[in-house]
Amino acid sequence: MPATEYCFLWIDWWPLCMTKAEWSGWMQAIFSVAAIIAAGAFAMISIRATREDQISARREGMLSLITVVVTLTRLLSMEISARAARLDSSMDDAARDAFLAGDPFVDVLAAAYVIPLHEQPEEAQVRLVFALRRLVSTARETHSAIAKELNSSLGDFLLARQPFALILEGLADLERNCEKRATELR
Repeated sequence: MPATEYCFLWIDWWPLCMTKAEWSGWMQAIFSVAAIIAAGAFAMISIRATREDQISARREGMLSLITVVVTLTRLLSMEISARAARLDSSMDDAARDAFLAGDPFVDVLAAAYVIPLHEQPEEAQVRLVFALRRLVSTARETHSAIAKELNSSLGDFLLARQPFALILEGLADLERNCEKRATELR
């Protein structure tokens, strides 16, 4: 006795009519493929979400570095302005001692050198940190040159009237570059 055939959508056409065993085989194959596709789609959604989270975390890290560089730039600018305000060619001993007090710009220098450059993902970030380090070093060199001249008769830096002007200009330029980089990242 031949097996009973069941037809798809009750269309009595031979390719659409099969036995129960054939139908179950086809349904198993079709739904297995559908399950594989669904599992792949769920995996892709998870991978995409993870990738977006990594990109967001990387962007936030770069923005926080820019914030640190801007903060250090402003601190250095404030300290330079405070020291430059005490600088005068007719300084008395108390003013000279106040100008020479402490190791100049050491906090900003230490903070700039603590930033791990090898962990920065882009060259632009490294350039900002190097610019900050260079400006701090230049400010320290200028301060030491002024300190040497305070006790001599040369006075090249003291005659310049604003020996820190180029450094302050460089700091303003660095701050503009940081703001520009931050807008690029947002």
